[in-house]
Amino acid sequence: MKKTTSILLTLILTLSFSVTALSQEHYVKTKELDGETYVKLTDIKNALNFNYDQKTKNSLVISQQNSVKEVIDKVNQSVVAIIGENKKLNTEFLNDYYYSKIPAGLMHGSGIIISNDGRIITNNHVVADMKEIYVVLANRKAFKATLLYKNEDIDLALIKINSNGLKPIEFEKMKNIGAGDEVIAIGTPLYFGWSNSASKGIISGLNRPVDETYTYLQTDASINPGNSGGPLINMNGKLVGINTLGITYYQGINFSIPVENVEYFINQFNNYGKIRRAYTGLEFEESWLALVGIPSDQGLKIIGIKEDCILDKNKIKEGDILEAIDGSSVTSIASYNEILKKKLPEQNVKFTFSRDSNNYTVAAVLKEYPNKTNVKN
Repeated sequence: MKKTTSILLTLILTLSFSVTALSQEHYVKTKELDGETYVKLTDIKNALNFNYDQKTKNSLVISQQNSVKEVIDKVNQSVVAIIGENKKLNTEFLNDYYYSKIPAGLMHGSGIIISNDGRIITNNHVVADMKEIYVVLANRKAFKATLLYKNEDIDLALIKINSNGLKPIEFEKMKNIGAGDEVIAIGTPLYFGWSNSASKGIISGLNRPVDETYTYLQTDASINPGNSGGPLINMNGKLVGINTLGITYYQGINFSIPVENVEYFINQFNNYGKIRRAYTGLEFEESWLALVGIPSDQGLKIIGIKEDCILDKNKIKEGDILEAIDGSSVTSIASYNEILKKKLPEQNVKFTFSRDSNNYTVAAVLKEYPNKTNVKN
C-alpha cells in the first residue's frame, strides 16, 4: 500500500528518537527546549524520504515505494501476449511437458503497448518466423497484428493492432536506472495460458556486452521462453528494459534490452523508417582486459580493413590502435558501437589512432551499415 509520511516541525518525543524506514533504524540527536523535544529535519529527511529546502523552509514529502501488487496492477494493461504459426516447425521442445500443451507449429512471446492507437514493441525473434501475428490483450481480446518493422541486430520489432484507447507503458530515464534497483519481469513464460506472469528481482548490472553491437541490462528476475518481448519494470511501474534472453543451465543470469536502446529503435523508425546505423569498414580486436570485462584504457587494434572502408587506406594500417572517436575514448567493441550509435551516416567524424606510441587523427564521412536485417512492411 502506498503510504504518505507527514512531517511536523515540532516533534514531541520521549528520551530518545528512532526512525524506521525501509526496515532500517536511524538514531538521531534530540534537544530539549521549554519542555519540548526537537530534532533537526536535516537529520531525518533521508530516513523519512523527504526533501527540505533550508532557504525556503519548505518540505517536499515523497510517498513510499509502491508494493509489488500496485506495480503489476499499474502495468498489466500495457502487457500483451503474442502468438502465431511458425514458418519453421521447431521440434526442440516437443517432448517438454509445458510446450507439449501448445499445438505443434505455434510459437508465442510477449509484447508491450507503446501507444494508445495499437503500436506494440517486442523482440524480433518473437515474430520473425511467424506466418501471421496475433496479439492477446490483458482483457483476453485478440487482434491480428501487422508487422511494421523488425531488426535482427538490435532484436526488436514493431507491430500494430487495429485498436484505440489502449494504455501505453511509461518509459524510465536511463539516468535513473542502476545496479541493485528492484525490478519486475512480466510476460507469458512457457505456456500461453500463463500470460501476464510476474517475477521479481534486481538489476544485477548495466552495460553488459552480450553481443558486440548493443549492451544489455543484467537481471536475476526470471526470464523463460515466452517472456521474450515483455517488460522489465521498476517499482514505479516504468519500463527499464525488454526481456530478451537467459543463460541456459544457469540460474539468475538473464538479460534485457535497456530502455535507451528501445527508444533509439523507436526514434530511428519514426524518423527514418529504419535503423540508420553508421559504418566504418574496419574490423577490430579488443584487449583481453575488455574481453573479460576488466576496466581498461586500452583502445581497439585494427585487424581488418575492408574494401569499402571509409578511411584513407594510405593513412591507417592493421595493428594501429583506435583510441577515440570525436574525442570519446574507445576501450571495447561495445563502447565503439555505443559511440557509433549516436552518429548518422553522412556525418563527418574524427578518428584518433596510435602507432608506435604516437597519436594521429584521420577524418572521414560515415557510411550506412550494409544491414540486411532491416525489414519494413
